[in-house]
Amino acid sequence: MADIPPSFRLSVPADFGVDISVDGGDVVVAVRGELDVLTAPFLWEQMEPALPGVTGRLVFDFAGLTFIDSMGLGVVVRAQSRLRGGEPPRRVVVRHPNPHARKVFEITGLDRVLDLQP
Repeated sequence: MADIPPSFRLSVPADFGVDISVDGGDVVVAVRGELDVLTAPFLWEQMEPALPGVTGRLVFDFAGLTFIDSMGLGVVVRAQSRLRGGEPPRRVVVRHPNPHARKVFEITGLDRVLDLQP
């Protein structure tokens, strides 16, 4: 998923964005726009290099997220599986999911696996 052809990059919508910041041992990934089949590979490409630096939590801030589909969920689940089993224990947090995103997490049962915060 990390190798995105240049022609595909051109098709990432202008209103989609990813901002990654480090807060202590936490890595915060703020996502804007629609996280779907088109943008999920771009998110993974931007986020994956930061995963080794997570010593606490990987926080997805979805305050600016307008839509998420199964490919978007796949990025979240892939990140969680990458962090599982490490020392110190690390976890994935999803902050500020809109009603659509919250429902998707609930339908898939991921709300019982991930820490969803208002």
